[in-house]
Amino acid sequence: MLDWLWKGVMKRFLVSICSLFCLLGIGSKAVSADGGKGIVDKQDAQVRTADEKALRQATSDAIRRAVRGGQVAQKAVHEKTYQSIPHEQLGQYIGSWVKLETYFGRKVEGTLKRVKGDTIYVDEHVALGSASYPINKTKISGLKVLK
Repeated sequence: MLDWLWKGVMKRFLVSICSLFCLLGIGSKAVSADGGKGIVDKQDAQVRTADEKALRQATSDAIRRAVRGGQVAQKAVHEKTYQSIPHEQLGQYIGSWVKLETYFGRKVEGTLKRVKGDTIYVDEHVALGSASYPINKTKISGLKVLK
């Protein structure tokens, strides 16, 4: 009864040892690009890998040019920052992120939803949603918009 169990354990052991030797052999040598006819060392394999990466990059650039029709334009990165604006220009920035501070010291950061007369409505994002605050323009001590 234990004979079949012993055979299973020995079989697994031998398979794992063979796998280990195969992995060690593959780790030190790489198959060449000519179909496996020659064996090269690790440095040649690393150089070939770098060449393949450069070739892949050139191919992907060519595909982008073909799809977009012409040269691949570099994307201009525009860093957005908070900038102070006058209260009169608030209507232009509906839907933008704003930071404001009231004369009472309360700081509110959120999305400008609407401007109605002397009142602005800001949606502040909180843990489980958002809270809409009506704030009188005359009570604002500092106002910045993300541009």
